[in-house]
Amino acid sequence: MLFGDRIKRVHFIGIGGISMSALAKLTILRGCAVTGSDRRYSAEAESLTEWGAYVYVGSNEEIIKLADLVVYSQAIPACDPELEACRKYNVKTIRRDYFLAKIAAGYDAVVAVAGTHGKTTVTAMLARIFREAGELFTAHVGGNTFDAGNLIYKGDKYFVTEACEYKRSFLALRPDVAVVLNVEADHPDTYRDKDELFAAFASFIMNVRDGGVAVVNADIEFYRMNKCTYKDMYTFSVDTPSDCRAVNIRLLSNGRYGFSILHKGYPNSDVSLKIAGKHNVSNALAAYLAATACGIDRDAVIRGLESFGGVSGRYEFKGFCAGAEVYVDYAHHPTEVRAAIATALTGAAAGRVITVFQPHTLSRTEALFDGFMNAFCDSDAVFVFKEYKARETSGGKTAYELYEGLKERRDEVYYYDDVITLANAVIGYCAPGDVLLVLGAGDISSLSSLIV
Repeated sequence: MLFGDRIKRVHFIGIGGISMSALAKLTILRGCAVTGSDRRYSAEAESLTEWGAYVYVGSNEEIIKLADLVVYSQAIPACDPELEACRKYNVKTIRRDYFLAKIAAGYDAVVAVAGTHGKTTVTAMLARIFREAGELFTAHVGGNTFDAGNLIYKGDKYFVTEACEYKRSFLALRPDVAVVLNVEADHPDTYRDKDELFAAFASFIMNVRDGGVAVVNADIEFYRMNKCTYKDMYTFSVDTPSDCRAVNIRLLSNGRYGFSILHKGYPNSDVSLKIAGKHNVSNALAAYLAATACGIDRDAVIRGLESFGGVSGRYEFKGFCAGAEVYVDYAHHPTEVRAAIATALTGAAAGRVITVFQPHTLSRTEALFDGFMNAFCDSDAVFVFKEYKARETSGGKTAYELYEGLKERRDEVYYYDDVITLANAVIGYCAPGDVLLVLGAGDISSLSSLIV
């Protein structure tokens, strides 16, 4: 039973979120009855009914009255009707980040993966490694792995989780292994400047429990500016001297890479990744170093990395559109957009790289506007789709403003605010040999079902 016998019924507000749905599944496995609400039905919410959860759209005061505990994310406003019902009926509430931390505290060791980019991939890589090693672990993943979804439960020794910096939620965790992949501005509604952002990540590292370690990317500005001072810190790199480094990096086929791991005190290990993208070399190093810090056998680590098949929505092949290969990717930051386009270029034949992009939130589009102006340089054409506002209703910059900015700098830029019209335009534009990227963290992923 979760939190002792006193908690038997748990309600999740915003249960369709990828993290919330994983926590709901784990709560069910812990023996609690689960209910949940959201603004709309989603595949994640629907899947929970198969786990025995009761899920609905909107609010229901009667359900709240029956709950022993209500979990809500930081995206839920204080005026939410169900939170108001909690106050009215004196129902105990807990924020998602604190709920996650309480669950994590029940494990022997916690591995928390932080960073602006790559959290989901590295968390899923670690889950694959721990499974390959036969370890008892639970993985809370911010995406659906192809073979096990967003919650992988194999036991209660290790807890592997993403650690999100939004609203500083990762500071609720007390990890034994804290991983920092990269640190870039991505949440302008949380951090006013780089100093605030770096300070939050430094605090995350300082939250490591006694006897634990920090695993940090030595290639990033956060490390070079000496923002991490934790005494037991291991570094990884593809460019600079570090405790663990990738050397002999080579392109294999279809955008996949091979490399050798140079780890101080150990013989070199060769790795051939199954997933595409040069950025995944750095991700694999992070997973390798975090796993070895946990004492996982190095042979099992290498087997796990080489057998890892990726995560849904991370450069995921969907099929063909008018002869063009179609890939869907969660990229919604300039760095992620550039990485996806670079991956497409390594895997493309003689055709073009065509990008469909949906900006995610008005504030992010404004804060990263200059970065977006340069992110699409290597794409032959760009189709901009109307923004996904998420929690925002006004302010910032729109997708149309992004389109106008790109139009001033390049040719072959188009704007659409209707997905059917966009689908028809893309079908007419693509040709055999092209690579079509569908990028964004909003609802643009639905485009693939219309064009493939």
